[in-house]
Amino acid sequence: MTAQLVYKISPSSLSEHLFSVSINVPSSESQSLHFSLPAWIPGSYMIRDFARNIHQISAKDENGAELSIVQTDKQSWEVINEGKAVQVDYLVYAFDLSVRGAYLFDEYAFFNGTSTFLEVKEMSNRPISLSITNNQVDQNWRIACSFTSVAEHKNDEETVYEYLCEDYQELIDHPVLLGQFEQHTFEVGETKFHLVLSGSTQTDIKKICRDLRPLCEHHMTMFDGFPEEEYWFITLLTEDGFGGLEHRASTALMYPRFHLPMKQDFKDTSDDDWRSADYQRFLSLCSHELFHTWHVKRNKPEVMISPDLSQEAYMEQLWIYEGFTSLYDDLSLARSKLITHERYAQILAENLTRLIRTQGRHSQTVTESSFNAWTKFYKQDAGSHNHIVSYYNKGAIVALLLDITLRDLSAGKYCLDNVMQILWRDYGSKNIGTHDHVIHDICKAHFDIDISAFLDIAIYSTIDLPYSQMLSSIGLKLHYRSRSGLKDLGGTPADKVALSGFGASYQDKDSGVILQSVQDGSPASRAGLQIGDILIAIDKWQVSSTTLQSILDSYASDINTAAENSMVTLTYLRQGRLIHSSMRLEAAILDTVYFSIEDASKFERWIQ
Repeated sequence: MTAQLVYKISPSSLSEHLFSVSINVPSSESQSLHFSLPAWIPGSYMIRDFARNIHQISAKDENGAELSIVQTDKQSWEVINEGKAVQVDYLVYAFDLSVRGAYLFDEYAFFNGTSTFLEVKEMSNRPISLSITNNQVDQNWRIACSFTSVAEHKNDEETVYEYLCEDYQELIDHPVLLGQFEQHTFEVGETKFHLVLSGSTQTDIKKICRDLRPLCEHHMTMFDGFPEEEYWFITLLTEDGFGGLEHRASTALMYPRFHLPMKQDFKDTSDDDWRSADYQRFLSLCSHELFHTWHVKRNKPEVMISPDLSQEAYMEQLWIYEGFTSLYDDLSLARSKLITHERYAQILAENLTRLIRTQGRHSQTVTESSFNAWTKFYKQDAGSHNHIVSYYNKGAIVALLLDITLRDLSAGKYCLDNVMQILWRDYGSKNIGTHDHVIHDICKAHFDIDISAFLDIAIYSTIDLPYSQMLSSIGLKLHYRSRSGLKDLGGTPADKVALSGFGASYQDKDSGVILQSVQDGSPASRAGLQIGDILIAIDKWQVSSTTLQSILDSYASDINTAAENSMVTLTYLRQGRLIHSSMRLEAAILDTVYFSIEDASKFERWIQ
């Protein structure tokens, strides 16, 4: 029998945010051992250099004698062991409050294996025994994770939880929450689902589980079962955080605690309209991450079958994985009757509004967005919207229109659901990675449909697709308007909209507004305004976030007059310098959309 690696982790200091980790490596034929920590975590495509948080690393042999441990690069160490057993000890600084890292404070300890567990390169495929020590018994801490449990040992001072992993890849694919939390369990078929909410609040966890159940049923029906016996929604409740990261049998979520339903807010379950937009967003997040159980964790690009976590893994298929999932997350809410068809039409219009407002859609294809996720999408700045497009957002729109195209070309015989089921059957369930033209090939081989004409435009060009014409085939009529204000997300008609264009986002600052972004080619851009400028006045009128648009709109009647009468003077500060420039008045652009449901029966048939 192959000897196991033994990993141990426990909170070392709550106030200093430190975990203590040890690795016991059995004797072997290896004369030297190489230890390394991932530089990124699957599902989040940016180099994060987790090893920067490792401190006081040391090694000793089976007799307790100190061994030299030499760092060989930013995330790797070497120990000369001459075949002997070795114990490596180190501390991990855990103060990254996100779903990607590790965080330790007085309420709970949370960690991902990619942030905490060094890989023993010579023994990556060996089975692993993991011990997690709860030494905060006086705070009533408990544990939530999807590891396979082996044993639990308790005494007056601590509780030790023991788990078994088949290899290092499994070790780093189960996030752990150790601390104070609420938990509720429900079953769908033979699968147990656990919802965990960190801390102690008056959140109506049972109500949330009743809403999660039909989402789980929807996904399981689409893929004909569930690949795990249990699944965990591990939720870190915060003041205003948001995020989700998929794992093989769980997801780590982050969400504002007071955006969830409270027990005192309970309303009759037959009333679909009570669910606030904030709560719907949480259900959509859960739907998104659960869908990844099949579509990302199992269906995946070839490069992600055995990714090198020390460096970037480039791929152009994220539009398939995050984009398709971003369509199904909200569509599943509509199919499960958690939101009305009217609300879903509004969500679709909000998503299309996001795309239309993204100037970068004319500069970057969705496959380029996927490939450059590492350096562009995950490292955005104030000017990014002018140069990049989101593979989540555009990918979802492409998925929507691909579904419509397949239905039209097959006279309703095939749709995107069929593509998803084939991806699972032929690739994900068999651990076979997908190639860049997998969607083309599935449509041709299984439906006898050449989808190239559509996809060549949708994913390999920056040309806008005929949204209005295509969406009319599912009963929706597309309407364009200008924005009604800074917080306007689109999706609904508006009684009052902007008349004059500006082309910059801003917020209040001192005696004016500070510009946060400037759209290329906009009136603000042509007037010379830049990110960080503090706009004080338009002509002689002081501006604020609530008055700027109104001041511009007061000149609306001048927009179509002679050029010399259609200018305004801008007064602004740039790094302490007072500057004046002129801006030509222009009509506000129609960058906001909403739908009217022209054929309710057609739209209902499409949703179902």
